[in-house]
Amino acid sequence: MKKGRIIFWGIVLLLIGATARAKSGLPFNVLTDVHWEEIDLTFEGICICPRPPPVFYEIGLVWEYWEPFLVEGTVSQAFYSAFLGSGGGAPGDELGGKNSSADAANLTNESTFAQGHAYLFPMLYGFCGHRDYGIWLTEYDAMWQNDELSAVITPEAALYANQAMQMACMADAAAVNIGYPLDFMPWCIGSGGSAYPMTGHVADDNIVQANNTIAARLLYKLNRLFMICDPADNLCGCNYTPVWVKSHYKMHVVRPGDRSPAWPVGKAAKFYDVGLNPPLMGEKGSNDEFLWVVYRKQKCCTCCD
Repeated sequence: MKKGRIIFWGIVLLLIGATARAKSGLPFNVLTDVHWEEIDLTFEGICICPRPPPVFYEIGLVWEYWEPFLVEGTVSQAFYSAFLGSGGGAPGDELGGKNSSADAANLTNESTFAQGHAYLFPMLYGFCGHRDYGIWLTEYDAMWQNDELSAVITPEAALYANQAMQMACMADAAAVNIGYPLDFMPWCIGSGGSAYPMTGHVADDNIVQANNTIAARLLYKLNRLFMICDPADNLCGCNYTPVWVKSHYKMHVVRPGDRSPAWPVGKAAKFYDVGLNPPLMGEKGSNDEFLWVVYRKQKCCTCCD
């Protein structure tokens, strides 16, 4: 009898362990996971863009819209792809995410870490085409794992590493939550706090808010690395903006659940996180494994790309 109980509880523990390791979800579906109503296509008139001789100029039409151009995964388990709904190593993997919450005597240790995956591809073959597509996986990015090492590409972070500059982010948080990010404060991510360090470590144990901040930091990093350009900055082309223009981006979450509408970068999670990240499984994927659709503002002359 005793041997039978041991076998029974052994099987239970194995099942619990298998459940803890299992990560799965629905793969990204461009037809259902992109909220196409966000595009908001608007015709704004005629434009003239310079061209090399002997053409000298071209005439086109000005269109403004929001382009779904990027999908970002922020995951607690290294190499798990919320985009594909599969993959990943064991939760104890040293590259995996961690979430720790300290007691009231040591609140400064509350933190969240996630790896980031960026999939840049043209989901909208439309009027404006730009050559800024690729993939970025932070598991292979040493700077993403280490706050000090990240300063290699963000030396300006030292200017914002003080209480006064961080307190100023409260103004950006208030503005974002009424729909107007403050572009003159690029070091702030609204209710998410600081854009620096540009890593997966966030001093916040609110899982949803922290992952939103991590997704925003990865977006900023792609700008810093000249992997993406900003087409709302130049009618006749697409400017690279190593210091991002936050108001030109918005995003919504589609894993582990799907929420709309798309919000400005840094929107408070309380506006969309109800029931989003339940224990074990959400509506479309495993908990703590997030996927975000990012839209950028397009304002282009159709003669040019």
